[in-house]
Amino acid sequence: MKKVNSIVSFLMVLLLLNACASKQYVITSITGGLIEMNSSLDSLADPGMLAFIQKYKNQLDPEMNEVIGEADQTLTKSGMQSVLANFTADAMQDRGTDKWGAVDFAVINNGGLRTTLNQGPVTVGNLYEIYPFNNRLVLLELPGKAVKQLFDSFTQKTMEGFSKGVRLTLKNNVIESLTIGGKPLDEKSTYRIVTVDYLAEGNDGMEALTQAVQYIKSNIILRDMMIEYTRSLTSKNQKIHATSDDRITIEE
Repeated sequence: MKKVNSIVSFLMVLLLLNACASKQYVITSITGGLIEMNSSLDSLADPGMLAFIQKYKNQLDPEMNEVIGEADQTLTKSGMQSVLANFTADAMQDRGTDKWGAVDFAVINNGGLRTTLNQGPVTVGNLYEIYPFNNRLVLLELPGKAVKQLFDSFTQKTMEGFSKGVRLTLKNNVIESLTIGGKPLDEKSTYRIVTVDYLAEGNDGMEALTQAVQYIKSNIILRDMMIEYTRSLTSKNQKIHATSDDRITIEE
């Protein structure tokens, strides 16, 4: 979204300049591209800026490098069922239940998970890399009909992450069955869903979430919650663990 906003701002400036200039100058085309930010740019670094950053880096490194947990395997966000999304959504439902009481399920987008969680020690910095945005947890009360629309959108566009209380069976890329908490979806019922404010606004193709009949905000940032959740696992001598389970089944 920031990239889109930057492009829009750039176009507005160009149009303004064009309007103020002589009519003999007309914008005929605009082109752009992506430049990967990698070590090849290190030789171009400004010494003064490096010195400025280093001051803060020295302060942040001890906090970012703190080991707070351990992953028993590598969690990626690839495939029909993302194990990283499984872990995240399950943690969201767990913490949502602690805060708001019974929650039917949680939803997270794979696009909000920015990198892989590697097997082995997990640091605070690792979780900042995976969850870089300041998205906050929200509780939605969503009509069953909108829940059906939400999962239909997953089959038509991109399969997103949802917590383990949901069982989704697909056949020919169409929903064959959908159960929540062990019961078939009831389109006349209302479901309590934990997600993040960004998605609750209908972003990333989740327009169905905007049909919520109740929207309860919180100041809990997803990243902070995942850091706390990882610490709690460690305090119980548990490792981060997630697998592809039967929450999604593909029938031939």
